[in-house]
Amino acid sequence: MTIVWDQLIVENILLAGIIVGSIYLEQWGHRRSQIIEERKTKGRIIMYLTDDLKQRLNFIDETHKYGDFKPFFTDMWDVIILAGKHALLPFELFQSLQRTYSWMKYYNSELDSRSDKTLDEKVLRELLEDVRKSIIRSLNKLNQTEEINNSTEDRQIEEETIDLTSNNVAKTIINQVKQALEV
Repeated sequence: MTIVWDQLIVENILLAGIIVGSIYLEQWGHRRSQIIEERKTKGRIIMYLTDDLKQRLNFIDETHKYGDFKPFFTDMWDVIILAGKHALLPFELFQSLQRTYSWMKYYNSELDSRSDKTLDEKVLRELLEDVRKSIIRSLNKLNQTEEINNSTEDRQIEEETIDLTSNNVAKTIINQVKQALEV
């Protein structure tokens, strides 16, 4: 029984390549699924915030129309912050949204501080106009972000499958890893 060292070395190298390749592909697939999930979450957050800010503009119009000063509800923005999902947004967009919701909270605090006194409608109307301007700036930033996302969606990577039925599994895995790295 002689050991063919050359054959043993080549087989072990191929086995090591298969193991390393499969680990790499598993990590790559996991990271790719995370990125896809983050994109979906970011899209939902942007969609929600856009809708929420548009509703706030309607709320301001109704307040001016009826003279009924009520507080803004900002609890969903607080949930986005507490969940850490704000990190998915570009910094400039986050900064703009944070300023907008801060204006809403400032308006709420002014409204609360004047609840026992008579309301100074002029001050509250000025605050509402500041909130409106901030909302419009944030909506413009959100629209710019949506345009950027729509332009990058066209370049998404297609799903790849691994063919394990091939006789030469090692070559197939290595070729697919090379293709994935080139993308």
